Amino acid sequence: EVVVTGYTSQTRGDITGSVASVDISEAVKVPLVNAAEALEGRVTGVSVTNSGTPGSSPKIVIRGFGTSNNTNPLYIIDGVQTDNPSILNSINPGDIDQMNVLKDGAAAIYGARASNGVVIITTKSGSYNQTEPTVTFNAYTGISRATNIPDLLNPQQHGDMIFQSLANDGASVEHPQYGSGPSAVVPATVQDYTRVVSYDPIVRAPRTATVNPNGTDWFEEITQNAPTQNFDLSISNGNETGKYFLSANYLNREGIMNDTGFKQGVTRLNSEFKISDKIRIGEHLNASFSRQAEGTLEAIGMAYRFTPLVPVFDDEGDFAGSGGPGLSNTRNPVALLSRAKDNYNKIFRVFGDVYLEAELYEGLSVRTTFSGNVETFSQRRFQALDPEFIEPLSTNTLFEQDINNYSWTWTNIATYTKSFGDHSLDALAGVEAVEENSNGKGISRNGFLFETPDFYLLSNGSGTPNVDFAYDGGNTLFSIFGTANYSYQGKYFATVTVRNDKSSRFLGDNQSQTFPSFS
Repeated sequence: EVVVTGYTSQTRGDITGSVASVDISEAVKVPLVNAAEALEGRVTGVSVTNSGTPGSSPKIVIRGFGTSNNTNPLYIIDGVQTDNPSILNSINPGDIDQMNVLKDGAAAIYGARASNGVVIITTKSGSYNQTEPTVTFNAYTGISRATNIPDLLNPQQHGDMIFQSLANDGASVEHPQYGSGPSAVVPATVQDYTRVVSYDPIVRAPRTATVNPNGTDWFEEITQNAPTQNFDLSISNGNETGKYFLSANYLNREGIMNDTGFKQGVTRLNSEFKISDKIRIGEHLNASFSRQAEGTLEAIGMAYRFTPLVPVFDDEGDFAGSGGPGLSNTRNPVALLSRAKDNYNKIFRVFGDVYLEAELYEGLSVRTTFSGNVETFSQRRFQALDPEFIEPLSTNTLFEQDINNYSWTWTNIATYTKSFGDHSLDALAGVEAVEENSNGKGISRNGFLFETPDFYLLSNGSGTPNVDFAYDGGNTLFSIFGTANYSYQGKYFATVTVRNDKSSRFLGDNQSQTFPSFS
């Protein structure tokens, strides 16, 4: 078995460091939405945490937390390097050929950025001398549903709990909604319920909200059966001088919370060509576009807190809320999710690399690789008015942000392989330059006359625009590295690795550091 261990590859038996591999053929037997899901429960010492929000970035931790700062491992996808876990959403799991995790000393070849470990993903590339094209189509659909949902009190239980609490405190046993006396009485309608009818100043007017006989189970109201559809098409082919792999993927995943979901399209092209018997040139290119509706986590907290007395809607069909005495200052969680349904996170990302590899003479080869990653992130958040709330907002607000990230890496390596008698030597030396840049801004404005998506433009607000943040920055890294693998009689193995990183993040003597490893 040949395992990709960084800038080169080794057979499994020759590896001296801690390198774990995922059996991709087994992992893809179950539907995978995110590439990180292939690691869950399959690699020792690696924990994968997902928030459950469709399209959210997974949290991968290797060998536990080693710092209170950024604990993300370094991700390498066909030569593209980043510590941004969101890139795993942009990879079609069906395109993955190999996934390896470098831990401890095995990751030293990547220097300072490998302190949290390295996840290396190699995608499929087709094969030389195929007799005919290979076409693969996969599709699946399924349903997600929240389980182990907490059981909430019904109105009678809720009222009895309040009365018992008051009695335990020695207070007067009475409540604006449940009355007074030896036991709580569930009202037919929410008592003294009002709703905002005009602003500036805020004026409230009575409304009728009929109490459901069994109350409102807010967790049932904010969750749903969430369908998922995934379609994956790929084609690969090759002859004596070239090979390629082309794929396209579409994912539509609704969230288990109302009005949440994730849609994404991904396409990939990998190709390689032999210019001569000793020179090869190739590329990997991946492009993706995604739209995420993540809703608001506040809805979960409100579902825990909100009284079962209040229905989802009042008798006139508007959202009901806490606009009455004794209902606390809790928002309607269904309303929160509904009003956030037109919010979005959009990401357009293109990443890939081109490489040239040449064999100078037997055992000695050189390779130059230039890789890049371009990412555009845009977000829209609209805070709508909430007239049913006891503490209503006085104005609505639109927030928009745009972030652009781009990076490039230029890697040049030379490898030498030689066997003499019982001895075998495999050595590598290289230099690498990395540059990362990012800029972005966030702007908010309030005072919108209409609360419809067509009107969600900053120019339509009446308030003064506010620049919430703006930045523009970057950093560079220059590295020299080398590693040597020695074996004797195929029984005894040793690996020596050293890397020196020079980072623009630091000044003076702290700018450069050497990272050695021996195993």
